[in-house]
Amino acid sequence: MLIEARGITKAYGAFKAVDDASVSVAEGDMLGLIGPNGAGKSTFFNCLTGDTQPTSGTVHFAGVDVTTAAPEERARLGLARSFQVPLTFESMSVLDNVTIGALLRYPNAREASVKARAVLDRVGLGRLADAPARSLGTPGRKRLEIARALASEPKVMLLDEAMAGLTPTEVREAIELVRRIHGDGITIVIVEHIMEVITSLTSRVVVFHQGREIARGTPREVTSNPKVIEAYLGRRHVKHAEGT
Repeated sequence: MLIEARGITKAYGAFKAVDDASVSVAEGDMLGLIGPNGAGKSTFFNCLTGDTQPTSGTVHFAGVDVTTAAPEERARLGLARSFQVPLTFESMSVLDNVTIGALLRYPNAREASVKARAVLDRVGLGRLADAPARSLGTPGRKRLEIARALASEPKVMLLDEAMAGLTPTEVREAIELVRRIHGDGITIVIVEHIMEVITSLTSRVVVFHQGREIARGTPREVTSNPKVIEAYLGRRHVKHAEGT
């Protein structure tokens, strides 16, 4: 397994944002993490990336115990991520933003820049390489962050609501981009609210509610699960789905 998280709990005092959650991610997987706002999926996601330390439980990545490892150490092992709100270096060019990611594998600045340009072409931002990052809109910023992650040549990419705030057309374009990345051999874990994204891309889904896992399975299985329907839409929709 590339990622093996076991018994992850994150407590803030008496409140458990995540309560005894586990997940395994094999090479080549496309795993979705879903749930309503406040369900704990992003906190669990952050425990995988190292941005949050779990109160208990363990995380192994590529066979290495990274439970207490910093995000930089996980990046060196091959784990890259995006954020709900894209983090870019506003005053720097699009190319320089991506070059920062490439420097992880290419310490020579010239080689890193060549790698960055290739990645920008791959994600459709090549013509904007010299533009300042602050000039990009939401779709461009999200692609830029994905490009910076790709430039680090990861084994796994964790995408945190990478399609939030996009128009339907932009979502479809982003789905195709993620599909191409996955087709290139990169394992992907997605936190997402947009069900079109989950049903179009993922092969397995884990559903969180109030800090705990309530379902897992294929997209079809979880979207027809009464517990999942109730968590998202309320009990009356469950009764409707069951024909009562």
